[in-house]
Amino acid sequence: MSDDETLRVYEARAQDYAAMGQDTDEDRAPFVAALPPGTGPVLDWGCGPGHDAAAFAALGLAVEATDATAAMVDLARAKGVAARQEMFEALNPAPRYRGIWANFSLLHAAPGSLPDLIALAAGALLPGGVLHVGMKRGQGAARDTIGRHYIYVEGADLDRLTAAHGLTRLSLRHGHAKGMDGRPAGYVIHLSRKAHA
Repeated sequence: MSDDETLRVYEARAQDYAAMGQDTDEDRAPFVAALPPGTGPVLDWGCGPGHDAAAFAALGLAVEATDATAAMVDLARAKGVAARQEMFEALNPAPRYRGIWANFSLLHAAPGSLPDLIALAAGALLPGGVLHVGMKRGQGAARDTIGRHYIYVEGADLDRLTAAHGLTRLSLRHGHAKGMDGRPAGYVIHLSRKAHA
């Protein structure tokens, strides 16, 4: 669960965050290409203002979206996204989704909770489903200059956590970008697939 201060920052600065935009085309394309055949929905897990969920819907995908903050849910709904306010831990682990997109959202989870959240995601994926995780690189946990709490990982951490729950890495990408706090930081994009039944 994200801590209260992080949630307050996003409630207060939802419009600022949305105005930053998100250049995620480079990562959306391989995620969509890797989705297994079928009609099951895709989940934008921690959707923020709904940029990615709206982009997936525009491609004709059935999309659901969740976020912990009401302000972000409102922004996503304004884009026509089927969004609901929900903490990560509320995800039903029964297989339902062809893909789960957790793009720079799980990095706000409570320290020590990432293995349990990856387990939830793995359970919620249909056989052959794919999990996208974007995180800031590093180790441990810290709070940024505007009050958001982060946990940091490396690609090897995500390999280990996903493999422990039956997912196999499809791709790994590193990058560097400036966040809402104005500071550049390294990040990792990890895409993995759940084993087919």
